[in-house]
Amino acid sequence: MKTPNVNIKDLLKVFGFLRNNLALLVPILIAVVALLLFVPTTLLSGRLRHKIKSDSVDVARQIDSLVQEVAEAAQAEALEPYIEAYAQDANAIEDAIRQTTLRELLDYRVFADPNQTSQLVFDPFRRKYLEAVEAMLERVKAGDPPTDVEIYAALEASRATSGRGRTGMTRAGTSAGRLNVRGMSPLDRKIVEKICEDRAKTIKVYINPIDLGGYLYWSEWKFEDWDKAIRDSWYWQMAYWMLEDVLTTVEQMNKDADHVLRSPVKRVMNVQFTQTRTGRVTIGRSRRATAARDKQTPTYVTNVRNAMSATPCTGRFSSPAEDAVMDVMHFQVTVIVRAAEVMHFMQELCSAKTHKFRGWFGDQPEQTYQHNQISILESASGPVDREHFDHSSFQYGEDEVVSLDLICEYVFHVPAYAAIQPKVVADDIAGTGK
Repeated sequence: MKTPNVNIKDLLKVFGFLRNNLALLVPILIAVVALLLFVPTTLLSGRLRHKIKSDSVDVARQIDSLVQEVAEAAQAEALEPYIEAYAQDANAIEDAIRQTTLRELLDYRVFADPNQTSQLVFDPFRRKYLEAVEAMLERVKAGDPPTDVEIYAALEASRATSGRGRTGMTRAGTSAGRLNVRGMSPLDRKIVEKICEDRAKTIKVYINPIDLGGYLYWSEWKFEDWDKAIRDSWYWQMAYWMLEDVLTTVEQMNKDADHVLRSPVKRVMNVQFTQTRTGRVTIGRSRRATAARDKQTPTYVTNVRNAMSATPCTGRFSSPAEDAVMDVMHFQVTVIVRAAEVMHFMQELCSAKTHKFRGWFGDQPEQTYQHNQISILESASGPVDREHFDHSSFQYGEDEVVSLDLICEYVFHVPAYAAIQPKVVADDIAGTGK
């Protein structure tokens, strides 16, 4: 390497020049120092930027990414209880729907073995249906008004005592024997009112078991063939559950009343599960019409033709599909109710009710479930002519009352009872039954 040749004389000349011109020395020194600082500073700043980028910015980005990932993980973890709760809600709803149809059977032997052939299993079912209806009537403290025969006898006794002669009424049991208070004298009317009022104070609601669907049917039932007996038992078991809900509603409505004169629900005129030839039954129908109607067995609603409602607003029908989840039946109920309690009765009818379940064969621990399966499809109400022969022996008290006529829908959860549903019933839904 060649050594630089420094001329001392030239340097002395420069220093001599600077000594003679001190004013230029300071700016020159500043320029030299700045030059010396500029080069390393530039190099340093480039290296610093690179280091900051690699050591700080990139790390910051990694930290931000990690923070986001942690936040997302924490958020997902925080959502897990909510997701699990929603799943539990869905399962609870499904289970609650299933429980609505897990109900006690009137007799556990009828549907226990699909291969049985003995007709002896049906007579216990017949008896238990009648006994269960009678037990419900006793529970709601139901009764009848005095019969026309009782009223006739009381009037005759009164006339004999007072010497007023005979009443001119024929005995009840003929069309002419129906009680007609409009043709009575004021005294006879008071006697009739007193007799009927005394009877009203001994009960909470007027109900005759003949007016409840199935009672007359099973009172006169006889075995004809196996398939019909199975159908009768199954469909009337469904009907009994509906009837039970109606009378439970009456019991709840009248729980605070001590007799029918103070009861919100005065009378149950009918609960029916089949249609007459003309469709809906008019209030005040005869016992003969009731008997004719009760010779029919209720069935599932599979289309508009066998629906009680002309156009069911729910649009629900029983379906033969393998994945069907509901069976549908209709029923009609007509009651005499306090005018101010009409809406309350409808709400109570559609409210949740409790029931027991011990397995489809009655061999499991008893469970208490809730059911709420009623929807009102149609409703109509009208005034009550208390002197009409359909009401003349009934005492409703001083309340303003109306007749309330409802057509209702009842829904069953198919998977809940599919294990015991008879094949002939499934064939009916599919349209392949006899």
